[in-house]
Amino acid sequence: MTYSKITQVIATLVVWFSVVQGQAVRFNNPEGVDIWCGKAYRAADSSFDPGGWFPEPAVSDAPLLRLKVRPRLSIYLETDSTANLLIDAAVSNKVGSPLPLGLGQNSSISSPKPLAVEIYLGNKVLTTQKIALGSRDNEVSLAVDALVPRMAAYNITVRATLDSTHVYEAWTEFSYLPYPEDYGSVARIDNLYGGLLAQRGKDAPWDVIFAYTYYTQWTLYWNESVDTLNEFAAMGYNVIHIVPTGSLGEIPFPWDEFEPYLQRADELGLYLRYDVLWTWPNLTNMIDQVTRLRTHPSILLWYQSDEADGKANPANSTGLAYEHIKAIDPYHPVSLAINCWDFHYAEYAAGADIVMSDVYPVAINATFSTVYGTECNATYGCCGCDDCEGKFEDISVRLDEFYRRDEILGWQKTQWFAPQAFGNETFWARYPTADEEVVMTLLAVNHGAKGIVMWNYPATDELESVTSSLAGLFTDETAVGFLLGTKRTQDLVVEGANRVDAAVWVDSKKGQALISVVNLGYDGIQGEIRVVLPESVEVGNVVKVLWGNVAWKLGDDGLVATEGLLGLQTSVMVVDLL
Repeated sequence: MTYSKITQVIATLVVWFSVVQGQAVRFNNPEGVDIWCGKAYRAADSSFDPGGWFPEPAVSDAPLLRLKVRPRLSIYLETDSTANLLIDAAVSNKVGSPLPLGLGQNSSISSPKPLAVEIYLGNKVLTTQKIALGSRDNEVSLAVDALVPRMAAYNITVRATLDSTHVYEAWTEFSYLPYPEDYGSVARIDNLYGGLLAQRGKDAPWDVIFAYTYYTQWTLYWNESVDTLNEFAAMGYNVIHIVPTGSLGEIPFPWDEFEPYLQRADELGLYLRYDVLWTWPNLTNMIDQVTRLRTHPSILLWYQSDEADGKANPANSTGLAYEHIKAIDPYHPVSLAINCWDFHYAEYAAGADIVMSDVYPVAINATFSTVYGTECNATYGCCGCDDCEGKFEDISVRLDEFYRRDEILGWQKTQWFAPQAFGNETFWARYPTADEEVVMTLLAVNHGAKGIVMWNYPATDELESVTSSLAGLFTDETAVGFLLGTKRTQDLVVEGANRVDAAVWVDSKKGQALISVVNLGYDGIQGEIRVVLPESVEVGNVVKVLWGNVAWKLGDDGLVATEGLLGLQTSVMVVDLL
């Protein structure tokens, strides 16, 4: 397929979708029973098994080799002089192929065996390398001069040999695309650290973006004036997400009304997470918008579905939409939001490169629905936060679980998070406070969120003030360099306190680390609190305080809060390594 043939594909997709659109997946709910996350929630209806549980692999008695390969970047372009693959040779007890007897145990991992790796394109060996058994994220260079830029992805095979007798294989698609001369922007994901990289023009530098913004409904803010774009950007947010309510939800789409906003976004150099929300089974409007806007310089990524799992859209619907968008525009990532704890995760998350979880635990009753008058549990009820406990930990548990599932599935997804910035409605008795908002956000970042989009703006004056300040953190070059350019170690041991979450990002080349500490408790903690850093990490002076005003002492004992922590207190800092 050549770049010029994309327009032919679009017409084919419209016809093809008219054939498959009726293939709705039937869920377990009886006829006429309304469901959310697959569960009945009205008092008139009874509980039943919603199904859709994530399928857990059986635990193997023998260690398994989980060989995994993926491109370092989600797409490579003909302007790239080099490319890299990432290869894992992880040892698992759930997924993979059996290792030889005696290998894969703790003792063998401490003195790892080498695997001889060959990388194939068809029958041709592109390169070879040795990697250690039990290792992850081995970066292997790939000579792109042996490849021709094209729209169809290449199929790359990795063959790993252990002890000259045991052979293992893994595969990946490798996108090496022609540069789209008529595009105003292109974007791609760094599969090593989860960052989003964007470029406006072939000769422009690549921007590394930690998205920090709000969902903002058209009818609640934007439609007042195109000058709202200037106002919103001035508050520090680096991405725009316009929720298509009101006239933007009409078909045909009101381009004359919306075009001035696109022009202003271009003038201001703003990036859009463009919301092409569509109603099953009609994809026509989505296809029209992606086709028209794919070349616009402000497009950063697409947002194709909002809580499709909660709404119980057909489980294959997001995947079909993803295929359509990628066939039209392979040059921008696709995102969506997942609301449920465990309802057909693999099927719904298949529809995106970036999966966003929205967990709203503040000021709810997690066990009894104040709206529907029913209990909430794993098979019944809707309390506004699916299978939650109404604690901040609901956020970290959700992100950790989604990453765990991605690992089992062999996926390379990036996880973002949507903190709660609303209240005084339905399940939520009040808005979060400023401190609660910061806790939710930094806790998500500690557990691997690579972008933050809050629901929703406008919020309270208190929230708007603190989030505008937080925008300074997530657009700070130093902070972004750590968050999207270094390895994260989470769940650090914290001595002298409960419910304190801490993570560290280490840049050995710079000789610095970023540390984030979050007190999840509402009460203050008296006395010294020690954050235990990884064995290989020794810290000296504080170089820069990026957030908070905790008094820290650094030294041989690690990181010590000498005066304790206030309730919901947070701290982010850069420190020197010894």
